[in-house]
Amino acid sequence: MQQMNAFDSGMTLVQARDTMNMLIQQGGTTAHKIGTLYNHVVGRKLAELAGFRSAQEFFNTEVRGISQTTLSLYGAVARSFTEAVCTQYGAYRLRALMRYAEAAGLVLELDPGMMMIEVPGEDATVMAKPFQVCSVDDVDRATRAKKTPAPVRVPVPDRARLLFFEDSLFRSFSGVAEVRISTNSQDGKTFLNLQGVPMSEVPRLIQALQQGLEAQPSLATPPQLHAIA
Repeated sequence: MQQMNAFDSGMTLVQARDTMNMLIQQGGTTAHKIGTLYNHVVGRKLAELAGFRSAQEFFNTEVRGISQTTLSLYGAVARSFTEAVCTQYGAYRLRALMRYAEAAGLVLELDPGMMMIEVPGEDATVMAKPFQVCSVDDVDRATRAKKTPAPVRVPVPDRARLLFFEDSLFRSFSGVAEVRISTNSQDGKTFLNLQGVPMSEVPRLIQALQQGLEAQPSLATPPQLHAIA
């Protein structure tokens, strides 16, 4: 969402440079103003028009005490939020929120304080918290969770049977072929995927699967997982 600002009309490159350097010295809550000036210079190509090879070269040589990464961050926040919102929540927390919104497919609100963030806990539980009470770390962890799909778990009964299949295949093909078995689950069904079975050994495969299918759980030590999984 593009914000109107006081630097949109007529500020020269020199004026932008001097104002940015002054704001950097002030510190505090100047991130939005610096970001707005950064966007002004980049958007209007003022550095290139003044003979610099790029805006980055201009900022590296003429604007001191702040990195290009931080300038880009301030610029991104200034494009999406008002100065009041930036002052209230801070540029780094808002940038984290922007990444979360992108990962979660959310639309940023003008005042994002009550946007709900699904924050994962230490025990894999998820708690929905308003953005206004979230730390940068909370939002970053929520973003990583959104980007990493939850693993599809094979149902417990199928996992038990899979152990028997693995053990039977290992014993049947040991020294014959490196047969590999993997699984995936979809719509509540578990699917077996077999690799490395020679055509000539299909009868051996059928026999091994039959043995795994007929095996019954007991109080004895369960079959061990082998490197074929």
